[in-house]
Amino acid sequence: MPAASAGTLDRVRQAGVLRCSIIANGIGLAVLDQAGNWQGFYPDMCRAVAAAAAGSAANVEFVETDAAGRFDLVRDGTVDVSMTSATWTLQRTASLGIDFPVVYLFDGQGLMIHRSQGARRLEEVRGGTVCVLEGTTTERNLDNWVARTGGAFSIRRLRTLDGAYSAFFNRHCDMITSDRTGLHARRLLNGSNGTDHLILSEMLSKEPLGPMIRAGDRQWFDIVRWVVLAMVLAEEKGLSSRNAADMAVSLKESDDPEISRLLGLAPGMEEAFGLDKGWAARVILQVGNYGEVFERNLGSRSPLGIERGLNALWTRGGLHFAPPLGW
Repeated sequence: MPAASAGTLDRVRQAGVLRCSIIANGIGLAVLDQAGNWQGFYPDMCRAVAAAAAGSAANVEFVETDAAGRFDLVRDGTVDVSMTSATWTLQRTASLGIDFPVVYLFDGQGLMIHRSQGARRLEEVRGGTVCVLEGTTTERNLDNWVARTGGAFSIRRLRTLDGAYSAFFNRHCDMITSDRTGLHARRLLNGSNGTDHLILSEMLSKEPLGPMIRAGDRQWFDIVRWVVLAMVLAEEKGLSSRNAADMAVSLKESDDPEISRLLGLAPGMEEAFGLDKGWAARVILQVGNYGEVFERNLGSRSPLGIERGLNALWTRGGLHFAPPLGW
């Protein structure tokens, strides 16, 4: 019997480790460092769920996969959660036996071109070959865009992400299309600082990216969702890995009750989803709030330097918004 059918939280607790699948998307998203440790936004999201459900951010087993195999690993219970650049769609939710509990990256599909082509905007691109990873929403979006616009583009479909980028950087393609965060990551991984390769500002589609879990486990669905939402709320409340410990000591009853709940000092959090009262505090202390994770991996404190944009808090014009924890 697949582990998920018995309750994923029970399996994680019994094993003492979270199994989390990732794809080597590149610097900032998911990449192995020189010591053999996974670094990036997606591994940090794995660590956040591990901190909440397995007692420590260190209690995670990373399972590397690819775009074709990521759904099977979730559906058959080989992993407890998948943290990749998977787009949340109705068709996937309805037909693949998986759930998307939350959106952790609001992204969009973009195009990267060789600067030698001379184009600076999509409307200036005149024909050429576009590389794309087959069997993805990216491929379907590209097909729909070409059909809709009547663009005279040839499409080269590759079976692996590495193969698609290799074809582009070796100039077998004039362009490559993928999620914009992925384009930034792969450009940097290739050693380019933007001098040779330009990521166009236009987007072909909206791409809400989120963690995937096996369908049918509502308790686990809520846990994964609220881990991300707690990180968003912590940023909104000014609670971070740097100050959470001190605030837990100095907090008074008259202070913000939502901060008290995040730190496990107010009643109710220990009853949520079968976790202990300190689950959110561990996430914040060991991994950080949402802004910390974004900035160190993708944003201003990272080599990528991607602006927050849609991934800013709602108070700053972005789309990230967490419901209240209390009544």
